[in-house]
Order: sequence, then structure tokens, then C-alpha cells
Amino acid sequence: MLNSLPQSSAPSPVSTFWVAVDQDLFAALREWRLWTTLGWNDIRQKYRRSMIGPFWITISMAIFILILGIVYSRIFHVGVSEYLPFLTVGYITWGFISLTATESCTAFLEGERIIKQIRLPYAVYVLRVVCRNFIIFLHNAVVFVPVAIIFSVNPGLHGLMAIPGLALLCLNLSWVALSLSILNSRFRDLQPIVTTFVQIMLFVTPIMWPLSTLGEATYIAEINPLHHLIDIVRAPLLGKSAEVSSWLVAVALVFAGSAASMWLLRRASRRLVFWI
Repeated sequence: MLNSLPQSSAPSPVSTFWVAVDQDLFAALREWRLWTTLGWNDIRQKYRRSMIGPFWITISMAIFILILGIVYSRIFHVGVSEYLPFLTVGYITWGFISLTATESCTAFLEGERIIKQIRLPYAVYVLRVVCRNFIIFLHNAVVFVPVAIIFSVNPGLHGLMAIPGLALLCLNLSWVALSLSILNSRFRDLQPIVTTFVQIMLFVTPIMWPLSTLGEATYIAEINPLHHLIDIVRAPLLGKSAEVSSWLVAVALVFAGSAASMWLLRRASRRLVFWI
């Protein structure tokens, strides 16, 4: 008699986790029109009444890259025709990474009024930051065009691999941004720490210095995940093949980082509105 009664089983932690993922992450992806519009509107508001808008960043970056390329090519004893394209792609990609990391700390704080009035997936506010910085990245990518023409850089078919490279970079930046936005909402001291960390990583990542300058100490770059994320974008645009290890690291980071960030969001989702 007892065996015939229906037995209720509690949902497993794994199934509960993926339900939470569906409720927030997938719901945010379905709202892609919303966060792309918000990201584009952020840029329009920032450069309102400006004649050339975000191209001011492009102009300043072009001047910086030109001066740094001439000086550092002599320091590292590398020809300008080889060093300047290397620096251009690396620094533009780094700008996308650094801006997204630092601005993501205040993603929920920027959307405080909306969060307290309308129930939207939390990932929407993070994807808004990633989207607007990706638009700025596309503006800055214009700098590479004259550099590639002047120094005869022909990506060829290798250049097509920059598309999946950028996709992996955006996916990794998304989970990093989500994690930082949650943690900074709880611990406001995180933002200056992230800013300092980003400044340090600029000098320990092969962006301004070629990997060849390390000699046998290439492990310094190999253990740096930022090197791999930049390599899968920079190498194809320079007409080279990125290392297989760089692709593997980028893919592994997507799965591991996404799982960690969604676990963090699930733990903090009910208290997040009170933290901001």
C-alpha cells in the first residue's frame, strides 16, 4: 500500500543550478535588443554634442600607439614594420579587456534605479557593459587598417580565425564582468583593486613587448591567461596561427568561469538588490 503512493523527490543541486542559469543567463540573451540598445545609448549619452564622438578615443589611441611603436621598436631592437602591427592589435584588444573589467565593477550600481523598479535578468546589466565596450573596440580597430596597409600586413585566411577568437574573448569577458559586478556590489573596495591589477597586468602581458624578448623564460607568458586571450585575436589578424594551447585555454576558461560566475549569481541574487 505504501509502495503504491507517489514519492516526491527533491530536485538535485545540479538541476536547480541549471534552472537558475536558464532564468537569468538565457533570459538575458533573449533580451539582446535591450542590452545592445542600452550599451549604444551609453555611448551616445557620453559623447552627446561631440563632433566625432567615440572617435576621440580612437585618435588618442592612434597617437599613443604611433609614439610608443617608434620608441619601443628601438628598445626591443625590432623593426617598426614588424613591431607596430603587433603593438596595434595587442593594445586595442587590451583596451577592450581593461575597460570592460574596470567598468563592470559598477554595472549593477549604474542600473540601480532600473533594478529597484523593474525585474530584469541581472546579466542584462553586465552584457550592457560588454556591448558598449565592444562598440568602442570596433571604433578603435579602425587604427589597424592604415597600419596594415602601410606595412603590408595581409591576414589572408588566417584572419577569419579572429572571429571565433573575438567570440571567445567576449564570452570570457562576460563571466569576468558578471563576477566583478556581483563582488563589487558587496565589497566596494574591489574596484580600486581591479584598477590597480589591470595596470599591473598591462606590463606583465606581452602587449608592448614581443614574446621573443623572454628568451627561454616564455613560461611567464604561458601561465598568463590574458596572453592566450589576446593571442587568439592578434595572431590571426597578423596573418599567423594562434597556438593551440591558447585556444584550449580560452575554451576552458569559458566553461570554468561561466560555471563559477553563475554559481556566484545564484548565491547572491536574492541579496543583490539590498547591496546596491
